[in-house]
Amino acid sequence: MHISDANIRSPRYYIAHTQAQCAHCGQWNRVLALALPPNHEMVVDGRWQTAGANAFLFYIADLPRAVSRRLTGLSPGFRLASGEGQRNSYWANHCKNCGRMFSDDGLHCEPGGFMPTQGEEAEAIQLSHVRQGFSAIAAGYALDPEFFGLIKKR
Repeated sequence: MHISDANIRSPRYYIAHTQAQCAHCGQWNRVLALALPPNHEMVVDGRWQTAGANAFLFYIADLPRAVSRRLTGLSPGFRLASGEGQRNSYWANHCKNCGRMFSDDGLHCEPGGFMPTQGEEAEAIQLSHVRQGFSAIAAGYALDPEFFGLIKKR
């Protein structure tokens, strides 16, 4: 399960899920994200480097087919789409009610979603451990997110 021009890789990964409110219609939705355990690798200045901490990925442009099938099976609203102001397509969550796209900035860069600001918010996120190799092309990367240790793993 590897992409030849990937900028992130790992021998295993997590699928994260939580609930988020659609900014357009107000409905609550199950949203997904990808996270990596310590010792995953990323390309920095053209070379693979090991990261010794957990990380969340976002603005994911490409995934192996097996990973994308797993994600769309868990949530048909997680699909490849073009975002507002984005020239390239990326994998994003979409509202089950109105079909509008959730902003990766909103889910990963603003408080709440996959960027908890307190323990209770972190406990609302669940991680499913996938023991398979992983690679991706991702423009967003949050290394060592605060409260990651409080997220429920299964």
